[in-house]
Amino acid sequence: MKRIPILSLLLIMSAAALLTAQEMPADRAQMDALIGEDLAVPAAETYSLTVEQAVDLALENNLSLVGEEADLRIKKRARDTAWNVLIPSVTASSTLSRFDEPTSPSFGAPEVNGSLSASMNFSLTLTPQLWYGFRSTEIDYQLGRISKAQAEQDIRTNVKKQFYALLTQEEQIKILELQQRSLEKRFDQASTNYDFGLVDEYTKLSAQVALENFKPQVEIARDGYEQSLLGFKLSLGVNLDSQLDLQGSIDVDLKPYDADQLSDAYLLDRLDIQNLVTNLQSLENLRRVNINGLVPSLTFGYGLSQSFQPDPWEEFSLSGDDWEPGNSDKVFSITLSLSLSELLPVSRSMNSIKDTADQKEALRANLQQALEGAELEILTAVQNINKSIQVIRAKELNVELAERAYDLAEESYNAGGRSLLEVEDAEDNLQEARFELLSEKVNYINGLIDLEAAINRSIEEIE
Repeated sequence: MKRIPILSLLLIMSAAALLTAQEMPADRAQMDALIGEDLAVPAAETYSLTVEQAVDLALENNLSLVGEEADLRIKKRARDTAWNVLIPSVTASSTLSRFDEPTSPSFGAPEVNGSLSASMNFSLTLTPQLWYGFRSTEIDYQLGRISKAQAEQDIRTNVKKQFYALLTQEEQIKILELQQRSLEKRFDQASTNYDFGLVDEYTKLSAQVALENFKPQVEIARDGYEQSLLGFKLSLGVNLDSQLDLQGSIDVDLKPYDADQLSDAYLLDRLDIQNLVTNLQSLENLRRVNINGLVPSLTFGYGLSQSFQPDPWEEFSLSGDDWEPGNSDKVFSITLSLSLSELLPVSRSMNSIKDTADQKEALRANLQQALEGAELEILTAVQNINKSIQVIRAKELNVELAERAYDLAEESYNAGGRSLLEVEDAEDNLQEARFELLSEKVNYINGLIDLEAAINRSIEEIE
């Protein structure tokens, strides 16, 4: 007897699972249709991008901004239509009834078999809270704008750093390829000298071993670049099969900055500071909402009603005469109301007022801490930039000296005055000097990008 309900339950569950499975997309085409053309993965293309074009492309294709933009539209709609609370509340009702036994409402009056009544009521409540309700929608919209701007700034910073990191990897590959060509040239020279009996076989094999040992470094660098390029394509929101041609250089004009001047001019423009200030305004507005909830509210009302008393099943024909025996009422009212219980010191409104005051105090402390942290962030970014300028100038001189030393060592080696090991050491020193200069240039560029985020301004705007 118990198996039948269990079997039925299993059949129902199986049918539900089957229906659910049928609702799932069967292939990528159905999935793309579900997502929509505007959010589907774009087709592979060829892009030639500067750093600013890369940022614009990432902002256009970034899916995380879709949610931010949708949320901002909701908040903007709430702000633009906040006045709708001033639209009176309107209700309409109608009642049709018939009695089991006819009744005589009063002596000499006709019997009543039923009734038909209709009414319409208008009401509007005015309170000081309405103004602060309007204000809350505006503040909420401003917070949404700040949130969207912060998301855009994070994308901008990330894309710029990825862009210049790829340019750096390209330069590193060029340095490695240049060194590989030097090793190939040296091996060819050693082979020629060996064929003419000018060097022994050990010298030839040493040059060949150095060349073969170096080749994997170039391949590893190229593989690393391809992996970084895939990550960059994901950040841009383009098809992974797309071809990217990056138009840019890590050569920059070195310029020092003054931290105090930047802090005085742009500290309050930071998005995190704006967010905290706006949240303080929101808490103050909430406090005023709670306070004004303690004052009386004024309600205006107006009602219309009409009733019909003869038998609604037999005598009602919707003609004008049918309504003559009925009653018509028009009522206008003004109501002043005050919640006395909320005036108690332990009421919900009073506790909300106190809670808001404590939250404001905590948020003010957070704001002061954020201001101090912002000043430190700007100072650190400027110090890193100014330090990189000095290091770059020193590294440029070091590269010039290393290039000169390598040229002299190679000339002496070709003339038989230097050993292969001495030339390799000179080349290693040159490669290291070039890499160090390249790394410091990237540090300088990243410092500029961090400074832009710290002051919420592009470098071009402060130059």
